[in-house]
Amino acid sequence: MKRQAMENLIDWKQNHKGKPLIIYGPRQVGKTYLVREFAKQFYDNIFEVNFEIDDSANKIFEDNLTVKQLLKQLSAYDVNNIIIPKKTLIFLDEIQKCPRAITALKSFAQDGNYDVIASGCVTLHSVSSYPVGYVETLYLKSLSFKEFLWANNYSDSHIKDLEEYYKNEQMVPEGLHNVYNNLFLQYIVVGGMPEVVQTFIETNNIGLVVKKQQSIIDSYSKDIDKYSTSLIKERVRECYNSIPDQLAMDNKKFQYKLLKTGGKSSHFYSSIQWIEDAGLINKIYRLKAFDVPLRAYQDKSCFKLYFMDTGLLLAMYGGKNLQGKILTGEIGIFKGALFENVIAQILVGNGLTPYYYRRDERLEINFIVSLDDKIVPIEVKAKTNTKSKSLINVIEKQNLEYGIKLSMNNVNCSNPKYKCFPLYMTMFIKD
Repeated sequence: MKRQAMENLIDWKQNHKGKPLIIYGPRQVGKTYLVREFAKQFYDNIFEVNFEIDDSANKIFEDNLTVKQLLKQLSAYDVNNIIIPKKTLIFLDEIQKCPRAITALKSFAQDGNYDVIASGCVTLHSVSSYPVGYVETLYLKSLSFKEFLWANNYSDSHIKDLEEYYKNEQMVPEGLHNVYNNLFLQYIVVGGMPEVVQTFIETNNIGLVVKKQQSIIDSYSKDIDKYSTSLIKERVRECYNSIPDQLAMDNKKFQYKLLKTGGKSSHFYSSIQWIEDAGLINKIYRLKAFDVPLRAYQDKSCFKLYFMDTGLLLAMYGGKNLQGKILTGEIGIFKGALFENVIAQILVGNGLTPYYYRRDERLEINFIVSLDDKIVPIEVKAKTNTKSKSLINVIEKQNLEYGIKLSMNNVNCSNPKYKCFPLYMTMFIKD
């Protein structure tokens, strides 16, 4: 399923020049499976060490970290698995459990004769022994909508044909438009966690999908207990669990007072930073002014937190048959949270840095991005009956070249300053 990530691994193998690769990201986005499949295709064998499953594996890295000593220790760890330069992939899984192993990556880089991949479920840059400059990194996210289409047997030619309608600003044939709208609703419900998508494809059973999602959410809660420090553990949990409630509000700006009476940034800042570093959220800052570069005009005191996977967000809301209601178009009160969340997820996945703008309760723009050096506001609507007073207001008053409205409607770009695209075409909005 992780086709793009596999292509990144192939590129690393061809160009890494001895540098180990660290794959990081949230748990259960398919890191281990991806590396094993990669090894099957491009190596004679894989030498795998999992620090979470085997605590004794840390002993491999207790002595000096020369490559000669490391190879001696590794061969003693698994006497039946011979490491052959360039033909064996050394895979260090859950490496965050062994800081000395992270340090050892520098030795492998300096030697340059062995292919090494490490993976971790949280960001590792904060580790004091992180070998800056000696490793390459790959951040693994949940499946994009394009990858979701691939998993559902839609080919590159299908997606390219759809992209032509986007580029040419032409309406999609209505029957095809309805098909992609339904697929997009499925993506909102299922999300992009590989095991969840696989469950959906194999069983078409939403109940099993939700059970799998809840299992992943439980594993993230356990990670909070396992990896966050005792000083912030409870605050991390409070922040993480509050995100669905914060997004369900009209004003989706993250509010500390909803966590604790009199709550302040200084009290929860490190907790939110931990959740962000763990790859569990996308943090979107408010924009103070429409000018370039956008980064210079961000208000870091005001932000929204979106889940990195919308399927997991929906599962956190609980309730009876919410998924079924989404699939049949009965969006309800959660429409703003879910549709904004999935668009944030896709925009970030496309390599963009989105912001939002809010003047007051009467004027708010969901996202603002930079495309080809142009400031482009984006408004997200959940249904087909849509009005966009805020978007029109901002385009005119800020003298912007154009804006984008995303909804369940078909393409309509008759007004060049006000371009309407279906939600599923967000995957083509790239710089």
